[in-house]
Amino acid sequence: MSELISIIIPGYNEGKRILLMIEALSAFCQKHFPQHEIIFVDDGSTDQTWAMVNSLHDCPFFHVIRSGKNRGKGYAVRKGMLAARGQYRFFTDVDIPYGTECFLLALKTFKDSGCDMVIGSRDLPESWDQARVRWIRKIASRLFSIVVNIFLHIHIRDSQCGFKGFTAKSAQRIFSYSTINGFAFDVEIFVLAKKLGLSIEKLPVTLITNQHSKVRLTRDPFRMFIDILKLSCRQWNSGLFR
Repeated sequence: MSELISIIIPGYNEGKRILLMIEALSAFCQKHFPQHEIIFVDDGSTDQTWAMVNSLHDCPFFHVIRSGKNRGKGYAVRKGMLAARGQYRFFTDVDIPYGTECFLLALKTFKDSGCDMVIGSRDLPESWDQARVRWIRKIASRLFSIVVNIFLHIHIRDSQCGFKGFTAKSAQRIFSYSTINGFAFDVEIFVLAKKLGLSIEKLPVTLITNQHSKVRLTRDPFRMFIDILKLSCRQWNSGLFR
């Protein structure tokens, strides 16, 4: 694998686990990718996260982007994707919930299929929920997918899986147009990909951990629904690329 691989990690108040994540991900990348970069986007953390990651500034493969305030995961991923230099660019969460092997499978899929995007999908028969996600979250995820299909006609059953990969060209095109800063940014990715005619391949994933999900079922679903309505209005008015 001679191409440069970029891995973007958005994070907010991750001081308790950020260094362990970087150590584990760095060891994996050094073993498998001769050329790689890890970009951590600090989304306005108020704990010791910034001090910890800033202490690693001498590491040539590790880069940090800092937001002055907490803007949302969508904002953090967008900043990281547009700053990345890799021919293939991925984002995942701080706790690497789907492990590291998914990066290898995704790269093989890129090579074999020539697709523009690779997405983890927990609804595939080969996927496995090792973390045992609570039933209420599974129901909420399924209902959200139904709402997305109704309002946006995007037939993706698992839009919120936290592992996605892009070629450099598709990343630049999608994230140059994306505007949603909250958790519904994943849906906007699919809307833009459809508009741009990009090809997508699904990957089975194994959810290893889900203990630190930042999605709050008492608050975030309403905000995500508002974002879906905004996307629907933009589609109706043909304003996605304005």
